[in-house]
Amino acid sequence: MRIDFSACFVTDGVGLRARVESARENYNPVCEGYFNEILSRRKEAFCESACGFLLLDGLLVKNGINRAELIIAHDDNNRPLVYDDGIDFSISHSEGCALCVLAIAENGEKAQVGCDVQYARDYSAEKMTELARAFMKDSELSEYEKSSDKAAAFFGEWTRREAYIKRAGLDIFGSFKNVDLSDGVFSSGVIRASGRDYYYSISLPGYEDTDGNSDESILDKIIT
Repeated sequence: MRIDFSACFVTDGVGLRARVESARENYNPVCEGYFNEILSRRKEAFCESACGFLLLDGLLVKNGINRAELIIAHDDNNRPLVYDDGIDFSISHSEGCALCVLAIAENGEKAQVGCDVQYARDYSAEKMTELARAFMKDSELSEYEKSSDKAAAFFGEWTRREAYIKRAGLDIFGSFKNVDLSDGVFSSGVIRASGRDYYYSISLPGYEDTDGNSDESILDKIIT
């Protein structure tokens, strides 16, 4: 499986709606519900969803995917998905930043991916620890408390959870604390722009190549 991803600032430009409508013409009419859901949103929610979609649209074009053959709808948790085992995508946005990851299966694999991005809010040390205790397991909390960079540890754990939940198609409210983050691999980092930090994670299934390498050792071969 190979993946590609892109991020941008969320904009409320006057041409945003027109860009979505124009791109919509390249998709299967069955995707109407997906586009109606985006276009029916108002103000900030529309801008976030529209920018996320335009990132996806750009990645599909870049990777030579025929958009007219895609069927995009929503699952039971209202997550957009493609009805094609060979393609998956995940979109996340947070306070001015949008992130989209596209996964394309190879050699008969099933494409799976989830992503999350979070603006690094300026929590007090007490508030961050309170939140960490609410969702981290004991082992994770122990590592967090020993960390010299509390923000990186906190938002790293937060985004890995959300990314995994999206990839697995789970209910975020019922699964946030109890997910098994050993199931698969993650690529995490920080987007720094205009004086802001945005932490992100990308969740991928575990892999093993013909040489017996697995997980992180093969992650660099997957990330483009």
